[in-house]
Amino acid sequence: MKYFDYLPYALGCAAGMILALVIGAAFNLSDDVKLIESVALVVLGGGIAEWYWNGLSRR
Repeated sequence: MKYFDYLPYALGCAAGMILALVIGAAFNLSDDVKLIESVALVVLGGGIAEWYWNGLSRR
């Protein structure tokens, strides 16, 4: 049952990766910028999703 605790983080990471791929393709960014953007959006997406999920579960 502990694996389900990581579900919000995993979903947020997936959403961040999809957003990074869309932004990278839409704006034709260089490879270095795509790499930094991908890492940042994946980590931020996972963190924000987990923070939001934990905030909802405390109510």
